[in-house]
Amino acid sequence: MNTPWKTMLRWTSVLVVLVAIAFGTVRSAQAFEVNEDGVIPEGEVIDDDVLIGGNNVVINGTVNGDVFAFGSIVTLNGVINGSMFAGAQNVVVNGEITGSLFVGASALDLGSEAVVGRNLLFGGFSMSAKEGSSVGRDLLAAGYQTLLSGEVDRDVKVSVAALDLAGTVGGDVEATVEGPTGAGQMPTFFVPPGAPPMVASGIRVSSDAKIGGVLRYTSSVEQAASIIAAPEGGTVYSTPQPGEAGRPVEPRGVGAGILSWIVERIRTLITLLLLGGLALWLLPDLFYQLAAKARSQPVPATGWGLMTVIAGYLGAGLVAVLILAIGILFSVITLGGLASTIFGVGFSGLAIVFAVFSLMVQYGSKAVIAFLGGRWILEKLAPQYAENKALPLVLGVVLYVMLRAVPFFGWLLSVFVTLLGLGAMWLLFREWRTLAAAQA
Repeated sequence: MNTPWKTMLRWTSVLVVLVAIAFGTVRSAQAFEVNEDGVIPEGEVIDDDVLIGGNNVVINGTVNGDVFAFGSIVTLNGVINGSMFAGAQNVVVNGEITGSLFVGASALDLGSEAVVGRNLLFGGFSMSAKEGSSVGRDLLAAGYQTLLSGEVDRDVKVSVAALDLAGTVGGDVEATVEGPTGAGQMPTFFVPPGAPPMVASGIRVSSDAKIGGVLRYTSSVEQAASIIAAPEGGTVYSTPQPGEAGRPVEPRGVGAGILSWIVERIRTLITLLLLGGLALWLLPDLFYQLAAKARSQPVPATGWGLMTVIAGYLGAGLVAVLILAIGILFSVITLGGLASTIFGVGFSGLAIVFAVFSLMVQYGSKAVIAFLGGRWILEKLAPQYAENKALPLVLGVVLYVMLRAVPFFGWLLSVFVTLLGLGAMWLLFREWRTLAAAQA
């Protein structure tokens, strides 16, 4: 018999899978092989998922599965026929990853021979991709600086202080950047140990860059003089001030705007259907319980949902400050190696947890309430289909995406659905915790 805590463990595992699916990574689950010495030598082939850790992790062989790597320095020179999840002070990729790459680190460096078959998601201080490197789908990065000289087949989306683009992007570039300043103006103790030198803030697009779509950038200062290359779809600049519309440098036309709006709706529809469908397939009982909890206690759930959002984001900020303070403390008392580990493991772990939480805020809560709404409608109009697994989810998601497109009302609906779904998760978790305490 499954205890509530075993069910929670299974649900946590599903969340990791959902993160992968949200960025295009879909694989069948396998058992883990644990490697504690931190080295996979050249010539070694592992037909399994791998959990590897150590101060200096080096992967020179081949892994036919997903890799979860944690350490001070993680280096990939071999081949991963799957996805890679890395948390470290520094991550260096010189080999090939056929799936997606997820990194939380001070610095990520893609070498000239690095290949990422699908998506790249990075959170940290600095990310650089040398000429010759390639990302098969999208690149998403957040931190201080992104230096891109390699190739990205689809879109690039970054929120950084500094963006240097000298490579090739097949789709659009969407960037939130700071205004231009001189290099090194940021206090050095904010730079994580082992990180590369800071570059000047602002956006710079060299004459060698090629952008197949639109370049959209948001900044407090227009930086057209630093954009030498001409994107095929034009350049759109906007300021971050609320209510101030972007100022198009090269208009795209009404048709392109409508097409972009439609594509965004379709992406949301597909993502919610994929995530909701996976949850229904792997953990149907838990999904039903969440929907039932939201239906039976809508007012308390909405209130607890608001508290969960506030506590989640506020807690992440406090933990980040705590990690920074502890790391600086150990640096001051000359324990440099330990400080590096604290920064690397602390911030990478926080990035992974925060990514999971954000996924539940953005998609998990909406999938649950969309299923609940679809089932309620079917109970009223076609009761014979109300107990079907897939139909209520499909109906609810389609209706949600349509209503979400309505100006202002759609935003209110999104907020309500998010709070209700998150609150249901919290109430169910609290029930499990109470039951577990009673059984102890």
